Amino acid sequence: VGSRFAATLRIVGNDDIEIVTNITSIINKEKDVTLRNISIDSSDGIFSGFIVVGISDTASLNNLIKKIKTVKGVKDVERSN
Repeated sequence: VGSRFAATLRIVGNDDIEIVTNITSIINKEKDVTLRNISIDSSDGIFSGFIVVGISDTASLNNLIKKIKTVKGVKDVERSN
């Protein structure tokens, strides 16, 4: 296993408990990605939060972002510093 770096993703979407479950399930299915931290705030039917993942390279990160964007109800996913 190569070295991993921590990447923070900012995610915005409709506030729905299933969305968080779907996002974490996508992360858990990726073989070279580990979920390190998740913090989500919700107000007025919208959630926004940060997910920190341990990941091996930028290509894997971009692939993960694409997959999370396909989750129903997710409005935006971007890398955050």
